[in-house]
Amino acid sequence: MKLYITDLDGTLLGLKPEVPLLTVDMLNELIDEGINITYATARSIVSARPILKDVNFKLPVITMNGAFITDPVTGENVVTHYFSDEKKEFLKQFFTENKLSLLTYSMIDDKQRVSYLKSNINSGVKRYINQRKDDKRLRPVDDFDSLFEGDLFYITLISPSLSKEELDKYFDNKNGFARNYQADTYDTDEYWYEIYRDDVSKANAIKELKALLGADEIICFGDNTNDISMFKNADRCYAVSNAKQELKDMATGVIRSNAQSGVPVFIAKENRIPFARPDTDLFSLPDDKRFKACLKKYSKGSIDNGIGTLNEKQIHSVLKSYFSENEDEKEISIGKYYADIVTENGIIEIQTHNFKKLLPKLRDFLRYSHVTVVYPYAKTTRLTYINKKTGEIISSGSKVHHKDMTEFFLELYRIKRFLNDSNLSICIAGLDVENYLYCGADKKRRKTDIKASVPVNLSFLYTLSCGGDYKVFIPSGLGEIFTMKEFKKCCKFCDASLLLNILKFVGLIDIAGKEGNAILYRLTDC
Repeated sequence: MKLYITDLDGTLLGLKPEVPLLTVDMLNELIDEGINITYATARSIVSARPILKDVNFKLPVITMNGAFITDPVTGENVVTHYFSDEKKEFLKQFFTENKLSLLTYSMIDDKQRVSYLKSNINSGVKRYINQRKDDKRLRPVDDFDSLFEGDLFYITLISPSLSKEELDKYFDNKNGFARNYQADTYDTDEYWYEIYRDDVSKANAIKELKALLGADEIICFGDNTNDISMFKNADRCYAVSNAKQELKDMATGVIRSNAQSGVPVFIAKENRIPFARPDTDLFSLPDDKRFKACLKKYSKGSIDNGIGTLNEKQIHSVLKSYFSENEDEKEISIGKYYADIVTENGIIEIQTHNFKKLLPKLRDFLRYSHVTVVYPYAKTTRLTYINKKTGEIISSGSKVHHKDMTEFFLELYRIKRFLNDSNLSICIAGLDVENYLYCGADKKRRKTDIKASVPVNLSFLYTLSCGGDYKVFIPSGLGEIFTMKEFKKCCKFCDASLLLNILKFVGLIDIAGKEGNAILYRLTDC
């Protein structure tokens, strides 16, 4: 059994303490496919569950840096690590003498409580409390004795008045404690010093979980210093690209950042069986003779004889014929769905619009074969009015050249969870299209009018088979670090925010930080 264990903040969660919608969708699909995924976090189950409510985690999870192994569905603790009475007394004495502002985590009457002294609250603890006003665990107390009631398992100091070095003299392994000191993931100016039992760590917790589940291999993901022990004890360990350098240096590899859904993208790629893909160039010129033959087959007599065979499906039919002349390869049943074309090079789907309809098909098809989705892109169009009674041409407009590709990227956005799949290619078929409107002699629009689109020329095929192929869409003139405003200035051929979102997901753009309220971006390798 292969078990994937991911950290949350800074690793699975995005810039805010929440799971991006795309990450949610990908994780749920992976879990539904039977892939074993869980998480290890410094958060409590009470804090983690609301954030992860849309992810269908089923396996036990590691919380409070390993103090607990918890059932994510029931919230019941499967494994616990409380301080001994001796250690609890030591902690009580130290903090009573030093008068530090702190949070103590205890089980009291079978309920997890977070206690704090009302008369001794520093700015960090105050912020913690204000951000969790609805947290039923919060327990304000009047004296230090009350802070240490119940089964104590964790202590947090936020921006403590004593230095890390001073605290380390008391809370080290020799005295029976483990501790972690790091900047808050979402506020790097604030440092947290956390204290727990010396046998509590993500490292020990993954060992316990490995034995509990009978796993053969542990693969973990992290970003911060509290993941170091977990990395040391995992069979394989991967740092997201936004991780601390110390973690990257000891990792098996570095994957995409949390902003790029790095964890689910990696797991999906590792568990996808790669099928042979068609041997196609990134850019290719079509076989003009073959296309004209296909066009003749599906438009024979259509204009001369008036209304009849022309309809909005003609582009689909002509391209379908172009990509396969063999009728035995068309409309083939694959699982619950029919594929447009199935050849020895894989499945081909012609999709003129509404890629959302492809989602269930792709979910199934990509498990069986390489899939190429062909998108007809109308490079040029011309509108011609035809008298629907006589078949005569009333008027014909000039050819319009289209440079805006917003519609294409909107369609990609609808299936973006699959864009990193090694078994998917997107083929842009550049077409010259004649649009015909069969109407009355006065050209006024009526419900009885019939519209038809005829592809008259196939000028290019552009096939995107991996993230690197999308580099052609990166606008020129970008600096090393740029804002969305600067990206929009350089992007002239489509909606900038839509394009940036796609480029970020295929691994070509990442978040570099913030400057005031503006998010900074940078170009990356896939």
